[in-house]
Amino acid sequence: MTYAIIGDVHSQGKLLAQALAHCEANGLTPILLGDLFDSRCDVDDTLYTRNLVMTAQRELGAIVLNSNHQERLVDAISGELEYGKYCEETFRTLNVLVTSDVRPTDVSDWLQSLPDGFVFFDKDGLEHCCAHAYFPIQLRRKDATESYEVRATDADMKHKMVWGPYRPDGRRYHWWKHTPERQSFVRVAGHYHIVHNEQRALVLDANAGYEEGAVPLYEVDNKNLVYFGEPDTIIDHDTSEAA
Repeated sequence: MTYAIIGDVHSQGKLLAQALAHCEANGLTPILLGDLFDSRCDVDDTLYTRNLVMTAQRELGAIVLNSNHQERLVDAISGELEYGKYCEETFRTLNVLVTSDVRPTDVSDWLQSLPDGFVFFDKDGLEHCCAHAYFPIQLRRKDATESYEVRATDADMKHKMVWGPYRPDGRRYHWWKHTPERQSFVRVAGHYHIVHNEQRALVLDANAGYEEGAVPLYEVDNKNLVYFGEPDTIIDHDTSEAA
């Protein structure tokens, strides 16, 4: 199977539709790294995005991963998340759901069914370990040769997979800057508001959900990076836990 990895979407349904059409036209199975919802700009295609992703699961065999924004939405639907700093976009998403024909609890059930990670092998047998923010090495299966879904084994590990590791000072640890040369697999994530591609680290988040962001797609076997949106405006918004 040939995969294409799609970075954060943030309710940019029209851009996602282009990315999924690209997958279908080229025989690629999509892997969506999460953050499907919570736009930070006026373009908010929440229901369209939800329908696109569910259709891609059925028709293209798309793999869709859990993420921090999706967990926030689940908490908002259940009433466990209080409105406050960094949550505005989540409650806008929730409002779209409650004023539509879609039951928020159905969305919650769907989101909670998604895996936290996914592991696959490219045409050359190189292993790719995907999570929204960070894939813990403990979750790799030794001697695996086929793709498989992964779920966190405890709450701390789940938090690391959807939020990423942190430094002692509370800032995010940019793990891709410290990838050891001996690492035998590619660690893949979105989340960090950058696009970074090197031999053993792939980060795909081109600020979809901001005014001029893009949805990035990486064709794994071709090693080809495609943007749907405005790639020239990619900047690093990683200044707080807001991402």
